[in-house]
Amino acid sequence: MNPIEEPIAFSRRNFLAGAAAGLFGLAGAAALGGCTPSGTTEDAPLADTGEAALKEPTDTREADIVIVGSGAAGCFAAYEAAKAGVGKVLVVTKSGNATDSNFNEITGTSSVETKLLKEAGETFTVDQMYEHMMNYAHWTVNARLLRQCVSLLPSNIDIFDEMGVETMVLGDRYNFGFLNVHGFTGKNKGENFEAGLTALGVEFLYDAPVTHILTEDGKAVGVQCECGRDVINVNAKAVLVCTGGYLANEEKVREEYGGTFVVNMGSLKNTGDGERIVLEAGGVPERIRGMGMNDIYGMNAKSTISVFEANPFMQLAFYGGLLTDPKGNRFMNEYMLAQEPMNGGGEATLHEKCYYAIFSENTVNAMKDSPYYQNIGSPAVWTSAATMFNAPLADFDANLAKAQEEGWCFKAGSIEELAELTGLADLPQTVKDYDECVAAGKDSLFLKTPEFLQPIEDDSAAYYAFEYNPSAFNTFGGPRTDEQCRVLNVDSDPIPGLYMAGVENGSLFCSPYYAVGGSCSGLSIASGRVAARAMAEYVQQA
Repeated sequence: MNPIEEPIAFSRRNFLAGAAAGLFGLAGAAALGGCTPSGTTEDAPLADTGEAALKEPTDTREADIVIVGSGAAGCFAAYEAAKAGVGKVLVVTKSGNATDSNFNEITGTSSVETKLLKEAGETFTVDQMYEHMMNYAHWTVNARLLRQCVSLLPSNIDIFDEMGVETMVLGDRYNFGFLNVHGFTGKNKGENFEAGLTALGVEFLYDAPVTHILTEDGKAVGVQCECGRDVINVNAKAVLVCTGGYLANEEKVREEYGGTFVVNMGSLKNTGDGERIVLEAGGVPERIRGMGMNDIYGMNAKSTISVFEANPFMQLAFYGGLLTDPKGNRFMNEYMLAQEPMNGGGEATLHEKCYYAIFSENTVNAMKDSPYYQNIGSPAVWTSAATMFNAPLADFDANLAKAQEEGWCFKAGSIEELAELTGLADLPQTVKDYDECVAAGKDSLFLKTPEFLQPIEDDSAAYYAFEYNPSAFNTFGGPRTDEQCRVLNVDSDPIPGLYMAGVENGSLFCSPYYAVGGSCSGLSIASGRVAARAMAEYVQQA
């Protein structure tokens, strides 16, 4: 097993280029305000739900397979269908162009048994990956589907190579015990795939949100979409839906998560259209719901700075110090958010509409000249910090002032004053109890690893509370399918001609996020390929 890559100074540019070890994320964020906003803003409008009846078409097109969505699952499904010799493959998408998708922005994907991994000395196998994922999911997913998807992970990277998208092996940032994440060394992989797929005969219809699946005698026979003023019926022998989830649909997120507001760090186009039209066509929802949580740093909708050029004080959410709920009480083992932000740590934040990181002024000021990671002794148990949080906070004074100006950083002369300022009524007692744990060297409440027990009250002249919202890159979960990604009806029978792949496939993902970096990407890609192979066979037999 190779060690993780040498620590590098974390920057958002490094992240977007895929150069930071073990990073995985998606670009874009909804600019929404407040700890618990009551509605969306003009920057992030909710899409038309499309629940109106079918319209009279102004145009009709023909295809053998129509793929709804041009993300990771859609592009790889189109590749697989074209390679299988399907006559006409049409990708219909609400995206405006090849780079307008989460797929274009992801910086890494999971794989095993690749040439790069073998060169790195990694011996983790397909069988081990499947067992690792299946055990983590506790058999809540479709075991046969997951098995197929994991078996395709190695060849996913071969297809990236064929499309001219270069990858590099990233480090084991979360100490899972094996290397698997392949980071992309360039940008705009969507353009590579558009060119490659077009050369294979695949056609794209952009700016054309699909509003309904066309059905006939219980079979899916196409889709209806709207492109400008045109209403287009696309007649097809098979339909694949893979539109990327519903994180941009604030109303649906609130409904699924008990009113919790989640900052969207993914595409504003992921509004749940795919799930809606599949359920409308007779599909049934699977019970698993989850999110690919933000694993870079905290986020607050009040911030006016873009996600990947975020205020560095957003990092403090992930430092493993004292975190409280809006009443001022601890609600989690903070080390989980520091070391496992996409899994259990991020999941815990979804229980709170906002949460607070509490620090003394002395501790905060020390970050001006040296990183927090170093200040607490560079603990070996915090491997992600070696690549993410290994530098002093940039433009310290200006960014701290900006955080206060935007209203997500609070400063007071004492813990009691801070509690009054923020409304964290129980904070004084929480800090007292926490500091007693620090002095004893043992977290008596949540059993946090001792390296992260750092004092709060330390005779500082002031104390800070930094406010954060839960934040995520994508949702996962949706309609139930079988091992061929065929959508199942209420009787657990496949709906002929209708398939679902990607993060909207409700039978493939567990909650919380798999303990494997790049899972959403890797499994979405593979599921698109599984669906395409099944569709090709279905079309050829039709």
